[in-house]
Amino acid sequence: MRHIVVIGVLCALAGSAAAQSKRYPPEPVDKDEEAAAKSGLWEKASNPQRSPYQALLAEARELLKPGANDAREAVKKLDQAIKLMPDEDEAYRVRGEAWMALKEWARCATDQQSAIKRQKPTDDAKELGELRLRLGICLARAGKLADGERTLADAAASGTTTGEVWMRLGEVRIAMGKLEEAIAALEVAAEAGEVQASVRWLLAGAYDRARRPSEALEAARAALERDRGFGALSSAAMPLLGKGEAEYLKGLGYAAYDPPRPEYTLVYFRLFLKLAPDSPWRRRAEDHLKEVKTATFPEAVDRRTGNAALDVTVARTAVRKVMPAMRACLAKLPSTILLVEITKVGPRSAQASTAGRSRYFAPPEGVTISGTDNLDPTSVPTRAEIDAAIRCVEPIASKIAMPAIKDKDAYYKASFSVVGP
Repeated sequence: MRHIVVIGVLCALAGSAAAQSKRYPPEPVDKDEEAAAKSGLWEKASNPQRSPYQALLAEARELLKPGANDAREAVKKLDQAIKLMPDEDEAYRVRGEAWMALKEWARCATDQQSAIKRQKPTDDAKELGELRLRLGICLARAGKLADGERTLADAAASGTTTGEVWMRLGEVRIAMGKLEEAIAALEVAAEAGEVQASVRWLLAGAYDRARRPSEALEAARAALERDRGFGALSSAAMPLLGKGEAEYLKGLGYAAYDPPRPEYTLVYFRLFLKLAPDSPWRRRAEDHLKEVKTATFPEAVDRRTGNAALDVTVARTAVRKVMPAMRACLAKLPSTILLVEITKVGPRSAQASTAGRSRYFAPPEGVTISGTDNLDPTSVPTRAEIDAAIRCVEPIASKIAMPAIKDKDAYYKASFSVVGP
């Protein structure tokens, strides 16, 4: 049977050549295309599994695209592909990517290792570097930190990869407690000019734990310039390595705000200790909590809107006098922050009060709770608990002696945050 297939291939190739020779004038022949066509035809004839294998790969890739986002179904397709051609590397590589999307890190590592073993000497060196990157990421997140570090170090040493390899290597070394080596890797990643927000956040964490606070603050501020909303720390696709790591870095980030936001720093370090009670960085987090608990709240009173000036120094002093009482209202809500807004209105002019005039648009004076921010998704307060805290805070805030407005037809809205003790 094999002889018949081979003869059929040779006849097909001969027929193609004969057809080419009959054309006049003869078309120029691309030797590379001709060789590829012959190779592809030979492959299909000698290995009939190739076509269904490629079809399954194509279907799996479509399922892994952002629009489809069906990694489970992609795994099923790739299981079939691997059964057809178990010695080919590509299906293992793609299935490893599917396991990564599903955050099944051990399976991801197994498939990436299988893909590397099956790579041919002629395969692209850059592709091998990417395989090692994914393998290192998955090994580390599967709890095999030493193996992950070794794999990423090999990938970095190959010189065929990007700055992300150095970043991931630094991240693993932080988890291993190798802070100076982590800093060295992250500084190389920073020089590469890629994934800058993530690199700066990780550098902030490494410097902080190495007891280099000024450099930690500088790195956190550099991260905020690129990522003020902390999006790089909240990636659902690739969570940071280590429990509570995002919360720890957010705590550092809010301390680096100008002015600082100690309310958020306090809550995020509380959350870190809740999520990672056995972390090697527990003592460092407790140090941060001690520091922020001694801070005088609030650090900032913001002028949100209005046409009147606000002396924020005077306003902050006035708010601080009653802050302990307001904070006591949130004693049972340790992860909740309330945003209090106070509207202050100046005197009205005669023209503004004349019937038919519409020059005066100041809102009514008073206190409102314009935001409720609960930062712990695992412990969401009830509506009744939040309402009780608001009812407790509002009358205290309404008695704050905010700076008076002398100008007529003017007002301002000022806001500040309240967090539990």
